[in-house]
Amino acid sequence: MSQKIKSIRIHPGIGLARMGNSDEFFIGPEAPGVVVDPGGSGGPGPDGGTYRDSKARLKRQAQRYRVYAYDADGKVVAELTSDSELVKSLRWRVHVRNMKAANYAFQGAYLFDPDELRNPSIQPGKKPIERTQLIIDPGVHTITSGQTEPVVMKGDVFTGIEKGKLPGALRFEGFTPKDTSQEVEVTYTPAKGIELGQLRLDAQSRLLFVPAPGKGDCVTTPKVMLSNPSEFVEPPNGPDNGKNPLTNQFAYFNVPGWWDDTCGGEIDATVTLSDGTVLSTRDNVKTETDDGTRNPNAGAWIITAPPKYAPHMYHVVSILDRVYEAFPEAYPNAGKKTNFYRDIYPIFANAVHYGWVSAEAAGVSPDAKNKGHGPAQSGNLLNPGYLALLSNPAENMKPIRQTIYRLMRHAPGQRGRLVDSLMPPPPQRPTSWKNDEFKRAEVDTLMPKLWGTGGKPLQNKQLGNDLPDQFLSLTDWQLAHLKNWAEGDFEVGEMQKPVAFDKLPLNDQPHALDSAALQPTIGGGFHPGIEFPYLIIYREFFAEAFRVGKDVEPGSLSAFMSSPWQGDFWSCNEAWWPTQRPDIVFEYDANTKTRTYKEWFRGYDADGEPLSSTDGYEQMAYAWPKLGMVLPLKTADGDFLKDNGSVVFVEQERDPSLNRPPAKGN
Repeated sequence: MSQKIKSIRIHPGIGLARMGNSDEFFIGPEAPGVVVDPGGSGGPGPDGGTYRDSKARLKRQAQRYRVYAYDADGKVVAELTSDSELVKSLRWRVHVRNMKAANYAFQGAYLFDPDELRNPSIQPGKKPIERTQLIIDPGVHTITSGQTEPVVMKGDVFTGIEKGKLPGALRFEGFTPKDTSQEVEVTYTPAKGIELGQLRLDAQSRLLFVPAPGKGDCVTTPKVMLSNPSEFVEPPNGPDNGKNPLTNQFAYFNVPGWWDDTCGGEIDATVTLSDGTVLSTRDNVKTETDDGTRNPNAGAWIITAPPKYAPHMYHVVSILDRVYEAFPEAYPNAGKKTNFYRDIYPIFANAVHYGWVSAEAAGVSPDAKNKGHGPAQSGNLLNPGYLALLSNPAENMKPIRQTIYRLMRHAPGQRGRLVDSLMPPPPQRPTSWKNDEFKRAEVDTLMPKLWGTGGKPLQNKQLGNDLPDQFLSLTDWQLAHLKNWAEGDFEVGEMQKPVAFDKLPLNDQPHALDSAALQPTIGGGFHPGIEFPYLIIYREFFAEAFRVGKDVEPGSLSAFMSSPWQGDFWSCNEAWWPTQRPDIVFEYDANTKTRTYKEWFRGYDADGEPLSSTDGYEQMAYAWPKLGMVLPLKTADGDFLKDNGSVVFVEQERDPSLNRPPAKGN
């Protein structure tokens, strides 16, 4: 068989690992629709596992990478592992960075300015990749089959800096300037030995990328607090009514002096076959230890991100959907007749699930009462009687289908793609979003009623911006299927259960890995996002679907995310990404079929202060690993409890320490 092998590729092409403050970890999803168990026993996981360790710390989610062998025609020959008779040795090469502190300031997709940098007084005038004092770069690390000890990747940041000046209008811990219009001198202390992740091997020498523990801190004295300056500086939107750089360049997603331990970068492998043949995902590799040059079509990528607190829920638009939008040639169902249970039902199910994590979707907010997706709400599309009508292609059902289709929000442009309404990809200087080709009327009654890449409508109104895409739109593929469905041009099909990875045919495994890693993600609104920024929609950054381009530096794509991530994670507490970061959670009485909601972000911080609904930026840095998971409620026989067709989701595995103030003196 080794004679058939002509090349190798790593899958997934883009992997995702999620942080946790426990040393324990579990391996993330490897087959679409399969929610993995976090390990352990006596818990609410799919197989009875627990998302927390014995000390109530949140487990990390690792990404596993596999090497597949291909023949001359690009067909899968085998998975290559250390226990295969085809393989003599397997060596992994990984290079990740955190470039957030060195990157351009996030201004929003429509306001991007390449002249605005984070930490602008440090190594000014240089490109982000050249601002080495602000980059956490552990360098290249390798791990080889047979190696049992983990490889820990660490680096330093804010090095070689002594003094600097920051705007006095920022909030400082324990210090208030006499004149906030004047700059404040601060002292920098470098942060050293920051872990960005670990490399481990499973029993067959597949790579396990274990993310960092989710730390972050400020290196300045006095310390800059996580906050949104525009909320504390007059006039209401910050200096000059929001036109001063303080509003964005030093806002909660661009906080100066801060670092976090997220990262992104390249994953490669070199395999020596049993006959001595050396194959690598890098070009110009002749021996096992050659470094070679990156081949983006064969090597993989890693990004690390915050936890997903509702692992059974999927966002209505995922990064997987965005990949198919950017690379329609990779969409597996292109040319196939629209199938209700494959193409339409998931959109409806995802929408209904929001009714357990979003106040508006739940119908419990004053303006959405009885209009949401809760079990007894008019928007519960999983109601068995309603579902029977929606899945019926009969002509007399057409008015109902068309009414629902008209409620769906489209992105502008002929194809209805998000990218068609955006500027050229950064770092190009954008054209004006005020040009006629970008104008659109935003209608707040359309669905999904989630904020979009243009930012929250109220915030735009306060800042005097009339940006496009203030609401999330579905992708062109989703809308095309919905249109066919509305017209009655669809087949009903059958509900399909997810297939476990080890039950998949060999030929289906690579795409399953690629898909599964990106399915439980947020594909908008990108402001900046949770796992990946809006750069995912530009083909220019990719060699092909699921493959990051050759000239993309490790850490450079993830650098557009919030710095630190906790700032954006707190701020997006309403109608952004409730399937990852819940807005509200529920308790449920199965006897009366009634439910009671609470704020997800509640309890006490490290100082005994209540977790606030008005300024939780600093508190999120403390509370994030303690917050509750949102999981299906199970019946006695292990099935998911349902109410009127909707799976019942309740808060579980919340760290009890959040419920009480810390003892004085501790």
